[in-house]
Amino acid sequence: MNIMLTSQRLASVEEIQFKAVLSDLDGVVYRGEDAIPGAVERFNLWQKQGLRYCFITNNAEKSPAEFAEKIRRLGIDCAPDQVLTSAEVALDYATKKYPVGSGAYVIGSASLKARVEAAGFELVESGARVVIVVLDRKFDYTMMTTAVRNILAGAELIGTNPDVIRPIAGGSYEPGTGAIIASIATSARVTPTILGKPAPEIIRMALEVVGAEARDAIMLGDQIDTDIKAARNAGVRSVLLETGVPVKGTPSTMPDYVLAHL
Repeated sequence: MNIMLTSQRLASVEEIQFKAVLSDLDGVVYRGEDAIPGAVERFNLWQKQGLRYCFITNNAEKSPAEFAEKIRRLGIDCAPDQVLTSAEVALDYATKKYPVGSGAYVIGSASLKARVEAAGFELVESGARVVIVVLDRKFDYTMMTTAVRNILAGAELIGTNPDVIRPIAGGSYEPGTGAIIASIATSARVTPTILGKPAPEIIRMALEVVGAEARDAIMLGDQIDTDIKAARNAGVRSVLLETGVPVKGTPSTMPDYVLAHL
C-alpha cells in the first residue's frame, strides 16, 4: 500500500529537525530479543549528541526497569526513567479514580500484579472495582469468565493497549493485548477504557520525561493504529518505520514521514 500520497518518505531521519525522540520498542528497536538493524547505532549517536529520548511501549508485561535492562543489553544507554509502559498510564488513571484498597482483577504478568498491589489495590477474583488487562500468554477461558463476571457486577474494564498483533523474533507475529481485551469486552458487552497508545496520555507523559514541547519532538513507530495515531492525538510529528508490522489496507491516519529503517 502506497502511503506516500500524503506522507513524506525520508531517506534518513537526519532530513528533519527535532530536539527529542519518543520511540516505540517492538518493531522499531527490537524484534523479540534481537535488535533491529540500525537502531542501536542511531540511538547511540543521539546519546553522544546529547539528544533526549524516551521509549514508549504498549507492552506492560515488564516494568520500566526490566525494559531498560533489555535495551542496555542490546547496546543502547537507557535508564528506567527513560521508559514508559502503558501500565504506568493505566495505574495513574486507576489510582486517581478509585480509593486505596479497591479490588482489582488483573490479567497479566506477575510483575504487573506486583505493581498493581504496590499502587494500593487488592488483588481479587471477585468483587473487583476494576479489571486490568495486559498481555498474558496463559490467558484462558476461565480467566475470561472471571473478568466478564466482575465486569457484569460493575467493574470497569481497563485495557493497557488495543494492539491485536505484535512482531516477534523470526519475522513472525503473535496476538496482542487487544485480542484479549476484545474477547472480554465482546462477552461483557462493554467498551473498554484504553489508556495506552493511541490515547495521547502516554505521549504527554513522555514529553515531560524528555522536557520537550510537542512541536520539538518526533514519535517513531511501526503501527498506524497505535503509534501514529497516538502521536497525531498528542500533536507530535510521526515517523512510520517499515521495520515492524506491515501496513494493511488504507489507514485512517497517515504518518507525517515514512522511513525504511533507522
